[in-house]
Amino acid sequence: MNLANKMTSSNSSEIVEAKAAKIVLDYISDIVEWFIDRYDRSLKEKMIHIAPFEDITSALNLNTWLQEDQSPEAYKNAASWFEIAAKQGNASAQYNLGALYNQGRGVKKNYAVAKMWYERAASHNDANALYSLGVLYHLGHGVIQNYEEAARYYKKAADLGNADAQYNLGVLYNQGLGMTPNFAEAAKWYILAANQGNTSAQNNLGFLYHNGTGVKQSYEEAITYFEMAALAGDASAQYNLGYLYLKGRGITQNFEEAARWFHLAALQDHTNAEFQLAMLYNTGQGIPQDCVEAIKWFKLAAHKGHLNAQYCLGVLYVQENDIALAKDWLQLAAHQGHISAGFELGRIYVYQLQQSNKALPFFKEAAEKGYADAQYELALLYATELNYVEAVKWWRAATDQSHINAEYQLGLLYEQGLGIAQDLEEARRCYRLAAIQGHAGAQYQLGNLFDKGKGVEQDYTEAAKWIEQAAAKGHAKAQYQLAQMHSHGQGVPKDFAKAAQLYRLAAYQGHQKAQFQLGMLYKKGQGVAQDYTEATKWLKKSLEKTE
Repeated sequence: MNLANKMTSSNSSEIVEAKAAKIVLDYISDIVEWFIDRYDRSLKEKMIHIAPFEDITSALNLNTWLQEDQSPEAYKNAASWFEIAAKQGNASAQYNLGALYNQGRGVKKNYAVAKMWYERAASHNDANALYSLGVLYHLGHGVIQNYEEAARYYKKAADLGNADAQYNLGVLYNQGLGMTPNFAEAAKWYILAANQGNTSAQNNLGFLYHNGTGVKQSYEEAITYFEMAALAGDASAQYNLGYLYLKGRGITQNFEEAARWFHLAALQDHTNAEFQLAMLYNTGQGIPQDCVEAIKWFKLAAHKGHLNAQYCLGVLYVQENDIALAKDWLQLAAHQGHISAGFELGRIYVYQLQQSNKALPFFKEAAEKGYADAQYELALLYATELNYVEAVKWWRAATDQSHINAEYQLGLLYEQGLGIAQDLEEARRCYRLAAIQGHAGAQYQLGNLFDKGKGVEQDYTEAAKWIEQAAAKGHAKAQYQLAQMHSHGQGVPKDFAKAAQLYRLAAYQGHQKAQFQLGMLYKKGQGVAQDYTEATKWLKKSLEKTE
């Protein structure tokens, strides 16, 4: 999971637009409250003839009308007043009127008309109008998208101290839009905007310090800027600060603090924060483990298209044995290219729904992308269909990534000559690679090669060494084989008591030959007290058909 760098994602247009909208709202407040409170016909008549626009706006309380829930009629009336003043050459009114046309408030949205009024205000060096012209070119609204023109207007507004223009100019340098990427120049403009309290600039500046791009790398500086923006309520900065606490970068690792900042960002619908908060609830790190809360936050992120959240939801529902919901979420992520989701979906089709044919394409897609577990499962499917050539191909691919189970299965094919020429030396090599990593089946098979002298000189001592390791892991065949070796004193001391113990372990796992041999030991009284009842019991059990 990466840090959140604003204005560098697919929704950057919406963020730029939102910034512009906020500016509009602030400036509309300059007149609408006055108009709503004081408007009447006689006053309008007087104002047309006598009052310069500056006098009208000077009487306003600029801090009281900052709501977006004004009536359409209020905006319409505001537009009329702005037009009066704008035609008289008032730059602020020209900008405000352009803003109304830009947003479609009180007038029909018209970017061309907005641009005209912005340009008139810009001719008076109105910083906000210059900034807004930059936004039009940045987004391609009413004009052909042109990052060079956007940068030109942003630069003029930025030089006049407009923090949003400084920030957007930094973004263009950061992303290399209309210019060669220049992180140092981006940092310069971010710093100017950050010093004016622009939280997006503070966040992105923290991002640059985190990565050491355009500035000297410093987690401490990154934390300073992230914290500055986070305390001001910036969701991305809150997420980033939580992420640094989670990873312990430049700060002592603290899951409680991570959870606190993720929660604040998640409450603002920050998707990555929702996912990380869900992960903490799922593991119980920093907050009490709570599966219900984990699922709640995973769902919020998943519904917004967060692939890892969709995958995690699928895995959680598998654990809860809700296969229908697991399948739905895994499918959603898998169809968007999430490899692990496709793999888990394939496993559901094989092991839960018994629909191997539906699993095949999911395993194959993941296998072709190098997912070792998928290569292993794909080979298993091919082996089940007796297509050993394909099975060999995919198990080999998995063994290239040191997949233990694939090493074992490939060894079986080499030993039996299935899908490939029989090669006992290669089989032994595969078994050994898996055996030394603790694979019980491989340990048994390797021991069996030495026990039977297959491809090697018969060596009961070497055989016992490997078979004993497999038997200790509960491998029934190994337990039976080791019991046989103790019965005959092959590679281990002859010991009927030990043999009886091992036969019993295998017998309880349904190994019929072990059941028979255990019965014979009770009949003969070898290694156990002679007991015809026990002998009969085990001998009869060895004759029962197994499914």
